[in-house]
Amino acid sequence: MQLKLWFTLLAALVLVAVAGTVLWRLADHDLERRTHEGFDFQSSGQTISGSLWLPEDDPIAAIALVHGDGPQDRTSAGGYAPIINALLDRRIAVASWDKPGVGVSDGNWLHQSMADRTAEVQAALQRLNQRFDGVSVGALGFSQAGWVLPSLTRDDADFLVLVGAAVSWQEQGAYYTRVRLAMDGASAEEIEGAIAGQDAEDQRVFGPNASVDAVPDGMSTDRWRFIRQNRDADAREALAGLDLPLLALWGEKDLNVDAARDVAIYRGILSEREAPTQIVVWPDATHGLLKASAYNWQLTGDWSAFAVIRFLAEGRYAYAPGALDRIADWVAQTGDSDS
Repeated sequence: MQLKLWFTLLAALVLVAVAGTVLWRLADHDLERRTHEGFDFQSSGQTISGSLWLPEDDPIAAIALVHGDGPQDRTSAGGYAPIINALLDRRIAVASWDKPGVGVSDGNWLHQSMADRTAEVQAALQRLNQRFDGVSVGALGFSQAGWVLPSLTRDDADFLVLVGAAVSWQEQGAYYTRVRLAMDGASAEEIEGAIAGQDAEDQRVFGPNASVDAVPDGMSTDRWRFIRQNRDADAREALAGLDLPLLALWGEKDLNVDAARDVAIYRGILSEREAPTQIVVWPDATHGLLKASAYNWQLTGDWSAFAVIRFLAEGRYAYAPGALDRIADWVAQTGDSDS
């Protein structure tokens, strides 16, 4: 009887411990508990609306989150919450906003060029610099931000962080297609034939002689114009002139951009510059630095139900071990060197 009681107590303690861990990690998805304020600014004559989250103690730095592709709101449908909470715990203030035409922001993000996006980030950074005195200010951008942030200068920010940045729009598109076809079981010969066909079709649909009549079925006219306007984007020229401290990270198992190729390009262009530079391939990490063993899909919409539940349960621990700390350490160290 006494042994049975001990087993019952042990089981109860285990359940309490598990429940406590789950609740602790679920807190990573809660931003309402954090001190926050409105973060609105003007860009291209439009009001862009967002939020600024503040750490409990005085911030050592402030960072603007810069979206990748798609109609993203200020929290990326809640996906940014673990990152924001992890940065706040390191005393880094975080600003993010709804893309134009998303949430309560004016405009239409599909009408933007990459230069327009850069101007938008410049306006946000100006707002951050006005909000904080004597605090290092920078930007953390994902994927498509690789064509946005390298055009910034020391007049705009004190540092940059890029995650999964692409170099060439068209090269990235070809890589994405290769990976998708390979995952579907296509042979090398079939893949190369499909890429050649895609190149020809893209030139017909999006090239200089294309008309609106060429809009593919299922694609909006706005999306077609967005692609036409930006498909020649290439970060090489901007990287060659970059004078900001830069931390650039790619997941080793990135299915969206060719990490090995883009890392080599970054290192080749940036190897001789004086500004602090760290170019890192993170082991067992996805395009967004999540653990590849659990979350490696090209699109979050492809995630299994189990992966979604696991992400909710893991919070910041869904990221590859040490990746978020590396970002926070870089921001803190760069802030110290600028102060």
